[in-house]
Amino acid sequence: MGRSTTALIALGLLTAGLAGLAGCASHNAPTGDYRWAHLVAPDEAPRLAYGRPASDDVVLMLSCSPGADNVRISAVGLTGGEIVLVSDGAESRFPAQRADGPMAQAGLLEANGRMSAPALAGFQLTGDLAVITHGERHKLNATRGDRGQVKAFFRSCAA
Repeated sequence: MGRSTTALIALGLLTAGLAGLAGCASHNAPTGDYRWAHLVAPDEAPRLAYGRPASDDVVLMLSCSPGADNVRISAVGLTGGEIVLVSDGAESRFPAQRADGPMAQAGLLEANGRMSAPALAGFQLTGDLAVITHGERHKLNATRGDRGQVKAFFRSCAA
């Protein structure tokens, strides 16, 4: 099991996320209390998670290798072989594989890519991010209060 999968399991991710979004008529994420959180733990890669605070409902997670142009993206409920992110007019496609083990039933896709991908650069700049699934755009934009979490994640990745 990879470090990203272990991190998701540690957060208690069972089911959630984009599977529910795919059926929504709206182009926005659920209006609940979904937030971005920068997660820092000793001996683990910096992570940025989008989900409900203090719950097992995590939709998307990014993790990086500080000082390297690498990112690991984990998303729940997507189908197909890629994770598509959009920000600031740029679209980035990340080839993905379905996770093995207990997370496979939650529909966890994992992808590796570059932190410098255009959509991630746009996300770092604006705090706005969308996931495209089944031709629909689902916004995961950072609120004004979350933008500090997003910036902290990108700073920790650059270190």
